[in-house]
Amino acid sequence: MIVPSIGDASSSLPAGESGLTVLVLADQPLESLETAADRGQLEIHRPASIARALEELDDVDCLVVSASHADEAPVEFVDRVRTRRCGLPIVFLTNSSEQTASLQRSVADTRWVDVLETEADDTLAERLRYRIPRLVDRHRLAALSNRSLAGVELARDAIAISSPGGCLEFANRSFAMQFGYERDALVATPWETLFDDDTVDRLEATAIPTVADGWRWTGTCTGRRRTGATFPARVRLDGLEDGSLVFVVDPLEPSADTPTSSDSTSA
Repeated sequence: MIVPSIGDASSSLPAGESGLTVLVLADQPLESLETAADRGQLEIHRPASIARALEELDDVDCLVVSASHADEAPVEFVDRVRTRRCGLPIVFLTNSSEQTASLQRSVADTRWVDVLETEADDTLAERLRYRIPRLVDRHRLAALSNRSLAGVELARDAIAISSPGGCLEFANRSFAMQFGYERDALVATPWETLFDDDTVDRLEATAIPTVADGWRWTGTCTGRRRTGATFPARVRLDGLEDGSLVFVVDPLEPSADTPTSSDSTSA
C-alpha cells in the first residue's frame, strides 16, 4: 500500500509525533533529519551496510533506504526485512521518476511502504521529516485496530458494526450465532434485516439520532433471526466518528414482565 504524498507540510512535527527511531541507509545528505534528531524529535541511526541494518531492526520505528542499496527486488527486500521485524514501515528513496514508478508498481500491494524520489529535490529531508511520523502513526493505528477487533471477536457479547451506509461490515461469532447466520453471510446485510419493523422504526426515530448527538442508547428491542423467528433483546447502540454504528445485543428471557419498550441514554 503506497501512502499518499503529503504536499502541504507545516513548520513543525505533528503533536505527539516525537522520539521516533529511524534507521537510515542512504547516500543522500539529510540535514533536516539530523536537525530533527538534534531537537529530540527523531533518533537517527546510520548502519554501514544492509547486513548491519538487518541486525538493528528490533529497536527502530522506520527504515529509510535508498533503492540502490537494496541488492534484490523491492518486494523480496521488504520480505527479508519483515522476516526479522514484522510490519516495519519502510521508505524507499529513488533517483528518477522512472525508478519511482517501477518501484511503486512493485510494492503497490505491500502495506506500510512509501516511495520518495530524490532527483533534483532539495526538500527530500524536509519531506521525510513529516512523512516518517505519519507512516509510523498509520501503522500503529492499524495495529491498535487489529488488537481491538481481536478483543471484540473474543468477547462473549454479541457485537456487530454497521457502515455509515447501513450494512454490516463486522460481526463477531456471538452475534452471528445469536441471529442464526454464518458470519460471512452477515457481511453487507442491512442492519434493519435483524429487527422487526417496530424496532427498526424506533431505532431510526430515537436511537440513531441520540447516538449522532454523541450519546449511547440502550433499549429493549425485538430481534429477528435468519429463520424469521423473533426474540426480545436488550440492545446497546453506540456510534463511531465516521458515522458507523456499533450494536451490542443481549437476548432476554421472554416473560410476562419483559417490557416492550424501555430506552435509556448515557454519555
